[in-house]
Amino acid sequence: MSIKLIAVDMDGTFLNGEKKYNKQRFLAQFLQLQARNIHFVAASGNQLWTLKNYFSEIQDEIAYVAENGAYVMDGVEEVSFSHFSQNVVNTMVDDLLQRYADGVILCGKQGAYIGPEVKPEAMPKLNKYFKRLQQVDDLKKVDDLICKVTINTTYYDFETLTNDLKTKSYIQSGDVKMVSSGFGFIDLIVPHKHKAYGLDFLQKKWQVQDHEILAIGDNNNDIEMVKKAGYGFAVENAIPELKQVAKYQAKHNEQEAVLDVIDIVLNATSEEELVRLCQAESL
Repeated sequence: MSIKLIAVDMDGTFLNGEKKYNKQRFLAQFLQLQARNIHFVAASGNQLWTLKNYFSEIQDEIAYVAENGAYVMDGVEEVSFSHFSQNVVNTMVDDLLQRYADGVILCGKQGAYIGPEVKPEAMPKLNKYFKRLQQVDDLKKVDDLICKVTINTTYYDFETLTNDLKTKSYIQSGDVKMVSSGFGFIDLIVPHKHKAYGLDFLQKKWQVQDHEILAIGDNNNDIEMVKKAGYGFAVENAIPELKQVAKYQAKHNEQEAVLDVIDIVLNATSEEELVRLCQAESL
């Protein structure tokens, strides 16, 4: 059997709408994956500490491609960390605070940061997605390596906001890339530092080829990863753009889609059977 690495997106894919998953079922699967030397990777736009929180029982035994590919960990070992230059961070912060101060979240190596303008009613949502979050007096004085700037779009018209961001000089110049990670967030990331980029480091470390990867996602920030994988899945609730590049389709994230796909990997006895089962799952 050729699968050596399973990479899963979290929100809208592995997790249901309540940010939960069938932990008992997955932990039993994980033991089988370990026994077969199949690596499990949580690949997400979420910060590292949020991902670790979801997998508290095995957090040091799995790998992470966090912050949309900028922060890569293998258990407790840091594999890669990419960040903006301070000049680019200063330019973005100076600009974004003028119009979107209550929506700006700086994502760094040590945690995430919000300014004093953020409304108290926004905190339940932010605390759900950012498990290490600090409110500071001045975002311009944050002392951390910034790998991503996230904008909470709750208080803005999404289309108007994205159209405005497209006009920004730092995006037009290619210094920053804008992606939607879903659930009312827009991420400004380091160009070319996407989830597939992060997976490359783990592949080299583990000697895994693209055709030996199974990846599954639901949104814009999963496209490169799903395209890269020999077995690329989009969940039923995925955006059309991802479904267009995915070789296979899984069930809805509310139906334990990822766990069903993992069962396919565990139950297939040959490459031919794996392909057949993946095709059957897509019907």
